[in-house]
Amino acid sequence: MNPQPLQPIALLVRGLFTITLCSSALAQTPDATGQLERVVVTGSSIKRVDSETALPVQIITKADIARTGATSTEQLLASISAASGMGSTTNAMGAGASTGGLSSVSLRGLTADRTLVLVNGRRLAPFPGGAQASVNVNTIPLAAIERVEILKDGASGVYGSDAVAGVVNFILTKAFDGVQVGVSAGAPTRDGGGKNKKASIVAGFGDLEADRFSVVASAAYEKEDALFGRERAFSRSGNVPPFYTNGATGQGNIEGAWIPGKTLQEVEATPGYRFFRSPNSSYGSPVDCTTIGMFKRASGGYQGAPVCSFDSAPYVGLVPERELKNLTANLTWKASDNLEVFADLLWGQSKITQSFQPSPIRASFLETDDLFGQRHVDPALLLLPGNPNYPTSYLQSRGFTDLIGKPLAVTVRESALGNRINTDTSTQARLTLGANGHVGEHDYELAVSHNESKLRGQAVNGYFSQVGYAAVINDPANNSLWNPWATGGQQSQALVDKLKATAYTGQTLNGLAKTDLVDGKVTGPAFTLPAGAAQYALGFQVRKEAYKTDPSAALFSGDIAGLGGSVAPIDRSRNVKALFGELSVPVLKSLEASIEARSDRYNDVGSSTNTKASLRWRAASGLVLRASAGTGFRAPTLVDLWTPQTLGSSEQFDDPATGQTDLQVNALSGGNPGLKPEKSRQKQVGFVLSPIRQFSATVDYFQIRLKDIINTPSAQEVVSGFRRGDPAYAGLVRVSQANEIQQIVTALTNAGDARLSGVDVDLLWRDTYAFGRLDVNLVGTYMSKFDEASPGGFLSHKVGTTVESDGSPVLGANGGGVVLRWKHMLSATWTQGPWSATLVQNYYTGYRDGDDLNGNAHHVPSQALYDAQLSWKGWRGLQLTLGVKNLFDKDPPTYIFVSNQFQYGYDVSLYDPRGRLAYVNATYRF
Repeated sequence: MNPQPLQPIALLVRGLFTITLCSSALAQTPDATGQLERVVVTGSSIKRVDSETALPVQIITKADIARTGATSTEQLLASISAASGMGSTTNAMGAGASTGGLSSVSLRGLTADRTLVLVNGRRLAPFPGGAQASVNVNTIPLAAIERVEILKDGASGVYGSDAVAGVVNFILTKAFDGVQVGVSAGAPTRDGGGKNKKASIVAGFGDLEADRFSVVASAAYEKEDALFGRERAFSRSGNVPPFYTNGATGQGNIEGAWIPGKTLQEVEATPGYRFFRSPNSSYGSPVDCTTIGMFKRASGGYQGAPVCSFDSAPYVGLVPERELKNLTANLTWKASDNLEVFADLLWGQSKITQSFQPSPIRASFLETDDLFGQRHVDPALLLLPGNPNYPTSYLQSRGFTDLIGKPLAVTVRESALGNRINTDTSTQARLTLGANGHVGEHDYELAVSHNESKLRGQAVNGYFSQVGYAAVINDPANNSLWNPWATGGQQSQALVDKLKATAYTGQTLNGLAKTDLVDGKVTGPAFTLPAGAAQYALGFQVRKEAYKTDPSAALFSGDIAGLGGSVAPIDRSRNVKALFGELSVPVLKSLEASIEARSDRYNDVGSSTNTKASLRWRAASGLVLRASAGTGFRAPTLVDLWTPQTLGSSEQFDDPATGQTDLQVNALSGGNPGLKPEKSRQKQVGFVLSPIRQFSATVDYFQIRLKDIINTPSAQEVVSGFRRGDPAYAGLVRVSQANEIQQIVTALTNAGDARLSGVDVDLLWRDTYAFGRLDVNLVGTYMSKFDEASPGGFLSHKVGTTVESDGSPVLGANGGGVVLRWKHMLSATWTQGPWSATLVQNYYTGYRDGDDLNGNAHHVPSQALYDAQLSWKGWRGLQLTLGVKNLFDKDPPTYIFVSNQFQYGYDVSLYDPRGRLAYVNATYRF
């Protein structure tokens, strides 16, 4: 980073200099005079006649979107071969985790924070919740998308920060004449939830040439019903030997004796007191686990004591309840032959409702709740010696006589207050006002945008105050009413009534992210060479980012069971100024060279200047060779920098040193004001081959190197690195005298670097036969390398595996998902008159996942799923479509997760648990 100041922005405004915040072209389009229109292609600011540029851009049209049968924008993005499960967030991941309803896209497995998402070529405000600051694609309506353009190359030289892996640009409908209404409904062919429905309307009027104005507006509504683990055979149990067993905290396990008035650490430090933090190692339970709705773990606790665990799988949401409302509008007024004024409006609201298992309670979960000390309540659920259910006989029979007569800390899986239910309502709004025109051969555009992204989180059911709950249980006046081993887990109504008084409903987290943007650009011919005119683009951007989260007092306290610990507020802003320039030179009639550069200055993390050079050579008729090389960067977000570090509960992990599994301990997590920007270098070389009219082939090799990665290490990554002696993790783990993990640090850091490479392939055959027109298209991505190094020098090979050779997670696997070796979508579409039919194959190669219960390596096999669709346009403006996703109703392969996933039986990043889904669409245009 170079902190030298930029030139005054006012000079650039007067000079009409520009950066690109552009949309991309589909193909050559004649204008009103019959001349080929110059259009802007994603990744460049310069208008071109030829859409076969030096950059690899995949375009998904509205017709392509319809043929996928996708029921949401998230599903559409999952079908992109360059998109990876690793680093993305799906709706399903919110079941049991604090995603806030976020859904995001990750190109190349480089995470959503390194994939820039645009709408109509301009940035959106980031999502104001969760651990990321990426765009929530849930708020982008599928019905309003005209096309999606994916730039599969780094683009910091054009777009600035975040475009390290590439750019996903959603182009909404902006040109339409008439009114079109559409309805859609889909349902799984198996019993259970997962049904969806959609309705949309698009209206446009006015002709820019004849009327000097054009207006297009749309509205859409989407609704999806919840689907739960118990409704699918492959996910209804977390106990499937020899593959996996559910280790969730169970009811009624004795953690150890307690000393009233002491903290957990003080009890553990007291001679003669042995306390078990793990849900799988304890003094066990005195009753048959099945009588209290639990199951007995195959491996016992201390000295073989029977341990009860909870099978959470039936309760977990596989598909959350989802509701989306949205409005879009685009207005263009032709003020003169040389000037157009435009306005662009986007508003979308996504509401996600998650329902999952009741909250667990054990002493280690209460350790970080400061209210226990303030209110003088012991941070454990205690069974007092005077309780009629005190298990004296059990303790004697197991030889645990040193516990007799002492208060006992006992684990609980709270059922009286019901399942946890929460809703997250995310609203995205953007208004852009601008003007464009031309002076002679030079085009210009100036615009101002205001973006807001809001989040409103609500706890609906199943949440409660930990200190209030413990105060009720530990009160001697109530303790005799409590029986941790009551049949069916049913407590007396008198006790239940007191516990219900501790329930919490209301706000969890409110968030607001704002981005105000002023940008301008001017493009045109720079000078003339024998091969033609060189084209230039110059411009500027001024951006202000603000980010604020407002946790409720209850959430801030960390006292609400099931919400993941204390969440501190953030209220920060910053300014970004940028200059941009691009020059495209026709070296020969067949050879074009381009160079672009951009300088960004942040008032909090300094400056970065990035460049990119590219070549495009039409080597022969039907053959275009292309190459590019450039640099990129990702600035730490306001979330990265200023999220306060807090102590909470970690996600589950295994300890390879002690053999303990499904552990959860205290974890210090949060941001880091000392972070510096990531840096990247990327190269790309490829060709576009069209030897005959019917066939084209595009092949592009890419290579990316990333340094100073900003990363939140997973709990498993930290523990595994610590246990194997990696010095980078030496200070991030605290162990007890018995060598058991007590606390870890998972705060953000600039950690190591990564190298990745691969090949994108796009093959198309299109011809007309006696039986109709046939279009066959294969789009695939082959990843040859994704190697990431830890700060200590440990090298993780991440392609085709979620784990290292010892079974520990690969680096950066805290969000789940895998970098697949090969992924493709193969489609064949037949068209004849009013009829069309499409068959799609979605395929990915197998990969290694977690080890089974016997320590054996496990592999997920390759899988191919098929979708089919039949469409008819036989009457005026009516179109009817009938389709089936997962045509053969194929179950997912067995999957053993090693990171934070609450669903069992399948990989949530690769499989739709609804199975075979039949749907019908109808649109009518008038």
